[in-house]
Amino acid sequence: MLSMIDSTVVQKLARLLHYVQRFGDHNYELLSELTGIENVGNVLSNLKVLVIPSPKFHSLGLSLFHTTIKLSKDSKLQPLDFYYLLDGMIMASLKDVLTSDTIVLDVVFPRGRWDFVQILEMMNERGLIGNYKTYLEYKKEVYPVDYSTFNFETLTFERAILDKPREPFQLLDLTDGFKPDWIDLYTLGKKQEDPLMNWDEIAKSLDISTDEVVDHYFNHVVGKGLVDAFYTYLGKTDFRMSLIVNDTNEEIARELSRIVTLLRISYLHNDKIYAFIVGQNHMLVSILDFINSLSSKYNFAYEVYVHPLSPPMRYVISSSIPYEHFTKDNKWSITLRELKDNFEKELNRILSERSKL
Repeated sequence: MLSMIDSTVVQKLARLLHYVQRFGDHNYELLSELTGIENVGNVLSNLKVLVIPSPKFHSLGLSLFHTTIKLSKDSKLQPLDFYYLLDGMIMASLKDVLTSDTIVLDVVFPRGRWDFVQILEMMNERGLIGNYKTYLEYKKEVYPVDYSTFNFETLTFERAILDKPREPFQLLDLTDGFKPDWIDLYTLGKKQEDPLMNWDEIAKSLDISTDEVVDHYFNHVVGKGLVDAFYTYLGKTDFRMSLIVNDTNEEIARELSRIVTLLRISYLHNDKIYAFIVGQNHMLVSILDFINSLSSKYNFAYEVYVHPLSPPMRYVISSSIPYEHFTKDNKWSITLRELKDNFEKELNRILSERSKL
């Protein structure tokens, strides 16, 4: 464990983690040049920082939808069930701990298509869910976590709310007409699934050479901007929070960035903002109180849902981009018929398993 860390070291570590969130944790030479830290690899290893790429969906031919669902009174569906019922086309299935009947989904689907809504309709017709709302993301802002108030000895955030707003990363379009291939998509997906998976393991899983994997990751996934940032997790993360604001005032989004662990702001059709926040238990009340104070100041209505990370799988299911649906012809391939057939198959399996409990 690091001990007796002075302010100069904290500033250097905070600066290093800022650049890791922008460029990832693989280019030690670049990170060393930007920060003046010589042994970058050892520092990151000692910190045990977990780094997960954040996909730039439109560059992958995907759209992101935020969906809130009210479970029906007798529904026995759990967060993991939605992953299977929607054939893996979700990146998060989140149950609210404050209520007993709310699920929040992050659904990804090929751009221009809303077929998955028909599966939600089928769930509604079968009495599995009640009302639901689906919102399409049209713009997002990614905010680097500010580690200047992080205690690197106890691995905790000393402040939940900053004095000033943070600036989002400037998300430059590097694609220049580039279209990713299946190796790009699979490599990105594998890195999301398991950030600790090494290049040899990814190559073996794809049955290609390690050199090919490394080349595609650095020259395409990172080099062509198929990711817009890298989420970093340091110390213990206790919960995820979903905040939906019924307003698109950019000043509200700017103020929300004072929450030190706010990771992303999504602007949604139907004039809403979605905020993706994580945190440690001691921060929860401060964050909720701050959101409430902003609501009073800017006169907006909001919905907030809290999803504990423990026990595992009960409230939070996270997954990668659905690369299994990307063919070696470099196309997204999922039809409405396939979605419906999968829904029937998985629903029968789930109901059969629950009947035996």
